[in-house]
Amino acid sequence: MRGLFDQLVGQAHLDAALLRTIKGKRRRPDVAAFLLDGERTLARIEARLQDGTWRPGPYSLLFLHEPKPRLIARASVADRVVHSAVAMLLEPIILRSASEADYACRRGFGTHRAVLALLRGMREHRFVVHLDVRSYFPSIVVERVLAQLSRRIDDDRLLALLQGILAAGRGLYDSPRARHFARIDPNWPPPGRGLPMGSVTSQLFATHLYLQSFDHHVKRGLKVGGYLRYVDDLFLFGDSRARLRSLRQEVGGILADEYELRLKHPQAPLLSCRGTLDALGARIRRSGIEPLPEAMARFRALAWDWVRGRGAPRTRAAMERSVASRLGLLFRF
Repeated sequence: MRGLFDQLVGQAHLDAALLRTIKGKRRRPDVAAFLLDGERTLARIEARLQDGTWRPGPYSLLFLHEPKPRLIARASVADRVVHSAVAMLLEPIILRSASEADYACRRGFGTHRAVLALLRGMREHRFVVHLDVRSYFPSIVVERVLAQLSRRIDDDRLLALLQGILAAGRGLYDSPRARHFARIDPNWPPPGRGLPMGSVTSQLFATHLYLQSFDHHVKRGLKVGGYLRYVDDLFLFGDSRARLRSLRQEVGGILADEYELRLKHPQAPLLSCRGTLDALGARIRRSGIEPLPEAMARFRALAWDWVRGRGAPRTRAAMERSVASRLGLLFRF
């Protein structure tokens, strides 16, 4: 598509990107500091984008432990505004070709619908295999992302901007410390790869763009009617063990040969749909859905911390809202 860069740097679009970036975060120190001179800063961002001098700054890494070790990359507020502007511009273009099997972070789909689709699969089929990609975000090949974007975008200035954003996150997970914390194998993925987890552009590219053609191939090429993907979690349903074993092998080969990705468990077991499937924070049976025991344990531990006054001080209203939202997430069915 042509003329996209002009839309990106439009005042109304950048204003909307700023609002998206700061929504619910105005009290964070970095956001509050940005807003002290927000209009002038936004004008400088627009001018640098227009004259081609804007460059993304370095990411800072956050080492988080809940519910499992995660290495989150945080850009500056100014860079996050640009990332939001890019994501808002490209999301409709990328999602236009998305498969109905792609459920994550998408209006009308999401975790709730994905779990219901898994429940339907459990009730309609005999067997299921759950595959997941090994170190997905750190394994993504930046050049492949740029090539996929180039096929959809006919705008040299926008492509140059995207190339700079992608280059800024390359190799973010290469250091021994980062790999050790995030439990990334020292020998895989190779250095120089990766999209920074935590960036809105990375979420868009990793969730919906990188495996988009793969989704269509599984659904139409391999003719797997019972297929669902949630980011890097793949679920294949069927009525024949032999067929699912063959599909498991084919899927692993396609990911390796065409996308340079590896499965975490290439020989993941085939599960009977008469049993249980633990996925996406839920325990799914043909009879219904319930929260995973570990999710309930985390909630109980957090609730006790609140009762004992541990952690940051909270008002009663804030605690009630937090409890309600977490209960809604746990018992959303």
